[in-house]
Amino acid sequence: MRSTRGLAAVIAVAIATLSAGCAGHPSEGAAGTPGRTPAASAAAPDALPAGVTPLGRSVPVAAQGWNLGLAPFTETNTGASAEHVPAGWVVVRTQARFNNTSGQIAQLPDTTLTVRYGSLGRQAAPVKDAVLTGLPAHNAAVRKAPGATFTAEVGVAIPPQARGQRVTVTAEATQEGMAEADDLFFEGTLPGKAGAAEDAGPPAPGGTEAASAGAVLPFGAWSPDRMRVSAITLGPAKNGMRPATADLTVINSESQPRTGAGITLRVMTGAGLKDAAALTPGLDYPDAPIAPARPATVTVHFSLPTTAVPGPVTVEAVDQGEHITFSGTVS
Repeated sequence: MRSTRGLAAVIAVAIATLSAGCAGHPSEGAAGTPGRTPAASAAAPDALPAGVTPLGRSVPVAAQGWNLGLAPFTETNTGASAEHVPAGWVVVRTQARFNNTSGQIAQLPDTTLTVRYGSLGRQAAPVKDAVLTGLPAHNAAVRKAPGATFTAEVGVAIPPQARGQRVTVTAEATQEGMAEADDLFFEGTLPGKAGAAEDAGPPAPGGTEAASAGAVLPFGAWSPDRMRVSAITLGPAKNGMRPATADLTVINSESQPRTGAGITLRVMTGAGLKDAAALTPGLDYPDAPIAPARPATVTVHFSLPTTAVPGPVTVEAVDQGEHITFSGTVS
């Protein structure tokens, strides 16, 4: 499914704003508007960003005819048929409820859900089993009578340290006959008691923790626009190369959904800045939207020559024309 930024997205944000009102956030407040657009969110400190709806409420899909609501997450057990649960992770579930408000028989919107948790917006792993069947497949053509409700049981896996952290769900719903997807955002708290955060979140907008523009940033530092490249982790050598991974975190600085990460990375080794890799990191799919005032993290994979590591590695990130440099010694 692909998302565009037309009139439907604007209406979606407006409707979600009216639905969300000034509902209090259960775990932490929005710190204000990040990045380049100071007026991106006028939400109070304890309120959700404009356009984000609390879990447990429903909002209209922008072209109308359907309401969509997501229940708060609960921890659950899975059966032997469960797939894609990383070792040691726990499974949480929500209900996606679609109500036909059109007054006529209507086809269920073709919908995808993306679940991100924690201060860095890491993506949860989708889980399906005999009970957690998920949303209908693309082009399943599920129809409901006027006033009828369709409920889907949706499960995702999270690491145990994510319990009690913020969870943000993106729903992209494309109604029958519509070319554009409507972006809807829901937010709440994952079940369980919050422990120590796995990652430190970004500094507040305009805070002093972000490095000065134009500086070479160490891996793990935040840029002035609140983007970050984590330290690089290396794998065992094979055929003269070592596999490497790093986390790229971006924050939507706009009041509208951000389409994809929108970042390109150039990886270079040594003092001579020898090219090693060029990357265009994608989220769960290339133009997956990021909620207003919220982060998303993607893990990037590349390889470095064994002759270059241990040693200095530099990563240049290009974000909307701005060049941001991260560097450090990788061992």
